[in-house]
Amino acid sequence: MADRKAFVARRPFLTADALIVVSTDGYFDVYPPAGHQANERPAYRGTLAELGSTVRGGDDRLSVRPDSVALLAAVSTWSRSHGASAVRGDMGLGRSAQVVPAKVAVKS
Repeated sequence: MADRKAFVARRPFLTADALIVVSTDGYFDVYPPAGHQANERPAYRGTLAELGSTVRGGDDRLSVRPDSVALLAAVSTWSRSHGASAVRGDMGLGRSAQVVPAKVAVKS
């Protein structure tokens, strides 16, 4: 069997709350809407399942074209609900499974 690398496309969507870069391999990265640097780690990494079943195939990869209206609608809806909190770090780092530590009140 030939060793082939699958082509992965990345499509950026700039919303008021975040820059969301969707990858055809099943993930998306969230960055601040302004001031994004090349090779910067994303504030949040999510899976296409978070964007909804209309854009996720059975293999957890993108089931629509990267320039589709369905993907634009799914990203816009997710960004309105979660974009700002993802950029602030309130949602943790996402698929990296890092947990956001809870703030503990200290009694004096």
